[in-house]
Amino acid sequence: MAGTAEKKKLEKLLAIITKLAHLTAIARVHLRIGTIFELKKISRIYLRELIDMVGCDGCAITRIDKHKATILAERGLGETFRDMVLSADQPPLKYVVDTKQAIFTGDVLSSPDASYVPHGRSVESLICTPIIVNNHVGGIIYLDSVKKNAFNEEDIEFIELLAQEISITFDICTTFERSTEYSLVRNLFTSDELTGCLNRRKFDLDIVTEIASAKKYGEQLSLLIIDIDWLKNYNDFHGHEKGDTLLRKVVDTLASNTRPYEKIYRYGGEEFIIMMLDTDKERASSAARRLQETIERKPFEGEKESQPNKTITVSIGVATFPSHADHGDKLIETANSALHRAKESGRNQVCVFDSTE
Repeated sequence: MAGTAEKKKLEKLLAIITKLAHLTAIARVHLRIGTIFELKKISRIYLRELIDMVGCDGCAITRIDKHKATILAERGLGETFRDMVLSADQPPLKYVVDTKQAIFTGDVLSSPDASYVPHGRSVESLICTPIIVNNHVGGIIYLDSVKKNAFNEEDIEFIELLAQEISITFDICTTFERSTEYSLVRNLFTSDELTGCLNRRKFDLDIVTEIASAKKYGEQLSLLIIDIDWLKNYNDFHGHEKGDTLLRKVVDTLASNTRPYEKIYRYGGEEFIIMMLDTDKERASSAARRLQETIERKPFEGEKESQPNKTITVSIGVATFPSHADHGDKLIETANSALHRAKESGRNQVCVFDSTE
């Protein structure tokens, strides 16, 4: 009897410790969020806390809007899933949206939930928890593991607690996004008037916060500095009005060939920066080459008449934190150094920063 009583006391103590750990984690999230109202940034903060508290191989926070599911933050799912805008009619999303119930299985391949595993994933344990916003499923927290029975009741309890917190965040951020006044003020201070992409002011703010975040969580961050080759030739031949149209079309091309959460900034006259979070130099340089080749192949009005090589091209410099620089100013400097090398080597090419430069 005494042994049973001691066991119950221990179980009760462990339950209290677990609950305190969960509440402490939520408090940390609140401190990190502060006055941030950007849903993707906030989702990354929640995701990092989730990873710290619950062991998993892949996880994501998605937003459900009508019939679309957008991945706001993910870890371990790879580029295939990171780029996706999914249909809410796909399993397991449809089940969670229709029933408002969570999916929890520790032996997914032997259960009826096997069909809920995303194509291309090999997992044994799976959790999908709804984020209820105004009595509707506004998002889903997804976790998986290659191990059987990887998640326990404490994990589920924490994920459900996190889902409640995220639901409040979703509601607040959605209200701000729909506010005309908020949108006008945000665009005034963060958008480039000519091209519609983010401006230098916004970049100067973001590089500080994102480098600090990358340091804290041991992540990599890459910058692509892009310069339109021979833009002066184009402006001199066609006039600045057509030159402005060209700038907008180049930005549209960059935007349609980058991932949804990668930000494009106008850094100078014909210079643009793409910030690639959680991206190493190999993936960044590969993405840069795809962009350079895409611009080269795309037809632009008037290019044959004005450009030395008869086509609009770009030069791109690539640098990565922390391998090339240990702070934001240095990272910009190294990316610029790589860009200058690309231009001096004949333009229309990608150069990655070399420490011997």
